[in-house]
Amino acid sequence: MTSATTYSPLAHTLLATRGPVASVYYDDSHDTQDAAERLAVLERDVARELEQQGAPHPLIAAVTRAMNERPATEHRSGRALIVGLDGVAVDEHLVVPPVTPVVRASELPYVVPLVENGSVSGPYLVVAVDQVGADLTRYQGKSAFSETVVGEGFPVHKAASAGLNAWGDSQHRVEEAVRKNLRAVADRLTGEVDGHELDFIVLIGQERVRAELVSELPHRVAERIVQPGVGSRPTGVDSAVRVAIAHELNNRRNVHSDRIMAQYDAEDGRGSGRAVAGLAAVTAALRERSVATLIIGQMHDETVLAGDDLTLPGSDPDTLSDFGIAPTQTLRADEALPYAAMAIGADLVCAPERLRLSDGVGALLRHAPTQG
Repeated sequence: MTSATTYSPLAHTLLATRGPVASVYYDDSHDTQDAAERLAVLERDVARELEQQGAPHPLIAAVTRAMNERPATEHRSGRALIVGLDGVAVDEHLVVPPVTPVVRASELPYVVPLVENGSVSGPYLVVAVDQVGADLTRYQGKSAFSETVVGEGFPVHKAASAGLNAWGDSQHRVEEAVRKNLRAVADRLTGEVDGHELDFIVLIGQERVRAELVSELPHRVAERIVQPGVGSRPTGVDSAVRVAIAHELNNRRNVHSDRIMAQYDAEDGRGSGRAVAGLAAVTAALRERSVATLIIGQMHDETVLAGDDLTLPGSDPDTLSDFGIAPTQTLRADEALPYAAMAIGADLVCAPERLRLSDGVGALLRHAPTQG
């Protein structure tokens, strides 16, 4: 799905979340008349499923509270909740809602649907611009930082009473005032890009004003601009803009995934040893902290073993024993391997259907595995 930098804001929280943990993914759209009733039924179904999986009642109650603490969205959307006894670790939108709810109670968080369809991203900026100035909002994780840029140019509209002879001068003054204001916005926007690591910039507003602003920007800033063609400064980040941002995140996820798959295919083709697959090879690389990217396929019900340190998984007891680790826990591979990968700052991506990986998992390594 996405780069490790995308998950760095969440990784620390997830790694600190100790079991039992509830991981719940569901469609929280509120775009039909019966949506409220449907979500109420879903809430009961989730509680029942968690109980059947052995979740303690305080954890079930915490999940129920979390499902009620945020209003459902007015557009098509999914929701990811990862909850421990200490509270909510993850509460994020899913760009693509799951067809059926995914509910798990286990010792480790289950992050695969979040990797595949989450809207988590690195910092990005939304700029709502008009002839007078702009509203800038920088989003970073769940935090948002806003400011308003007001240019000093005036007037920005031609006087209705201007005579024919004065029309040209009036037009010139207005155009110069607007340019002055947009230069002020461009300067501030450039400062934001130079001062913060921004993945992209969403620019909304009247088409002509947007075009003039982009023309004032240096290339390093202009190349980050995304113009969805919806929204305005008065309406700000409305539902249409939020949908456009979700689509942009999805597009970027696909581009990133395609880039990783091309690299994996190339390394596998040249036999460099940096492309590995299967539980034995991937768990060995995780223990050696050499995984750059964990590639998550269909692991189904595969399991791995671990001792007290859950970030050191193994595919069999003998391998762990060779490392002086007493295997005391059996964990689902699709929970334990992403958890171990996050612990070493590795990237997480979901494999395309075309890629058939042994045991449903692969990895790109930082270096070829040690021979022993």
